[in-house]
Amino acid sequence: MKTNYLFPYRFKKLSGLVFWLALLILVVLYTCNTSLEFKINSKVFSIVNNPSIVEDIQWFNWIENDIIDECLFFILIIAGLVHAFSKEKIEDEMVSKIRLDSLVWATYFNYILSLLCYLFVYGLPFLNIMCVALFSHLLFFIIRFRWVIYKQNNILEHEK
Repeated sequence: MKTNYLFPYRFKKLSGLVFWLALLILVVLYTCNTSLEFKINSKVFSIVNNPSIVEDIQWFNWIENDIIDECLFFILIIAGLVHAFSKEKIEDEMVSKIRLDSLVWATYFNYILSLLCYLFVYGLPFLNIMCVALFSHLLFFIIRFRWVIYKQNNILEHEK
């Protein structure tokens, strides 16, 4: 089956390793943010910035910012996309169907999670959850796709 939108198979393992490593580091940084002092401060261009409640919103200027979480989210999303949408060793119609089903389930999951957050989470924690929603779609897709492929391979091995 010809699939032009998938990345080559050779990217799958490296991008998977980078994805899971970046996810692990982000989880550690967000759960232990008071005990870890790992920062990378840099001048970055900001379209909009609100430095504090008492100051006005600033538009289109350079600011000093800790960029470690932005870099990790960027790496996480790019590596997740490459890992999720890399070809399998044997790419056939069954794998395409599993990929489509997993994508549908991941979309359902992500929107149900978002709706629940709109109903029950308020304030700054809502923003953090929306940041997680950016990659939870990829995460759920990858987990479900790998799980179904694993189960499918076990069924085929038992038939032999």
